[in-house]
This record gives sequence, structure tokens and C-alpha cells, in this order.
Amino acid sequence: MANSDNSKKKENKIYRGAYKYMRNTNIYCEETFEVFKDKGDSSMLFQSHIMSRVATGELLNISVDFKVNKDYIPTLVVINKVLGNNNVVETFSFNSKNNTINYSFESASETEKLVLNTTPKFSISTPAVCTSMLHLRSKKFDSTGKNIYNVLSSSNQWSYESEPSFNTITIRRMNQASETKTIDGSNVQGVDYKIEYKEESDEYDKDAPNLRCFVSQYVTIPYFLEDGKGTKIEVKYFNNLSERELD
Repeated sequence: MANSDNSKKKENKIYRGAYKYMRNTNIYCEETFEVFKDKGDSSMLFQSHIMSRVATGELLNISVDFKVNKDYIPTLVVINKVLGNNNVVETFSFNSKNNTINYSFESASETEKLVLNTTPKFSISTPAVCTSMLHLRSKKFDSTGKNIYNVLSSSNQWSYESEPSFNTITIRRMNQASETKTIDGSNVQGVDYKIEYKEESDEYDKDAPNLRCFVSQYVTIPYFLEDGKGTKIEVKYFNNLSERELD
């Protein structure tokens, strides 16, 4: 039975890729990801693995499972963090019938569970880059080139400190049409966006804290993000498996 399940999972794999996280020219973290699509209900599962070495020399491992329905609303998100003897699992489970999210925080020493109310359209923030722009598909982009999204974020690290809360972000489309950019010698097509972490911003403010993100045409998987201050996350490789076989 396990072999059958694995074969089915491989058959449903549509994308795979990796990112390198850079501060100036130094690579400090890497992320690999795979995306699976259920042909029955058009839901998708993004599975990411992030690996980084912290200041103490220990290895930080983070795995993220991010499942969205056909409307790109997250239905189940699981974040598992491991650092030395510390192991924390955060789970977000969306109930569309009553618009609530069941949240749990689990470690070796504590377990916290609570229910959060939400609007029907929202997103969830995780450490994974590959899912960071999925909310773009959850609603039609405004004709002004600006959309506002509700994003649920948790600030809990290795112990439970507070319940996750919703933050409002503004995303601006910097160009109407797709552009071609060169990344590591390869030409890729995507759309340039600016992410602003403030509630209302009718006027464009070039000095406001923001991230620039170049987003692919493949279910909004980013090619790169940068903060303009020396930190950049850039795609290392990206394969569209629905068009070609694995190497």
C-alpha cells in the first residue's frame, strides 16, 4: 500500500525547486520545495524544507506543509521547527463551515490549542518562500494595481507566548504586463510586486518599509524577494514537472 501511495504522490507532483537566502553575497540558508496537485478537487499541497545554521553553530531545520483549496485559501498548514533538542509543531486547520481556524502549538513541555475567527479569504504566514505569494490568487486584482490582504501570523518560537493575529498588508503590482528578468544566466518571465506592511496606503511611498517580489506565472511561486538592504532570496532551480519528466 505504501508503494502505491508513493507512486500516486509522485504522479501528482507538478513543481519542484529550491531557493538560496543571501545577505549581501553570503548564503546563510537554503529552501527546497515540492508541489503536488490533487486532480480530484484541484487542491494543492506545498511541502518545503528550510535549513540554516544559527549563530551557535547548531542546525535549524524547518518543514512546512501548506495545503490550499481550489480558491487558494489555506485549509491546513503545519510548521515543524527543530533546533538541537527543541522541537515545535504549529498547526492551522481551517473550517470553512463556520470560518474558524483551529490552532495548536506543541512542544515537549507544553501544548496550547485555541480557535480563531477569520474572514472567508485570508492567508497564513510561514517561513517558506514558495507559498509567500499564494494570496495573490485568492481574489481578483484591483484595477488600481493595489490589493489588501489579511495574513495570519504567529510570533511563537520555542515557547507559546501569544495567540496568532491577523495583519493587513498592501501589495502593489508594479507593472501591468509580465517582464523578463535574468537570474543566474537564465531568462524568466514574471510580474513585479511590492509588499507594504501598513494598513492603508493610497499613495505610493518609495521610502515605506517593503519587499520587492518577482512572481512566476506558476501558481505565484516567487523567483526572488529582496528588501533593498542587502537581503535577497533567489531561486536556485525551478522545474515545471507538468511539462517535462524528472531528470
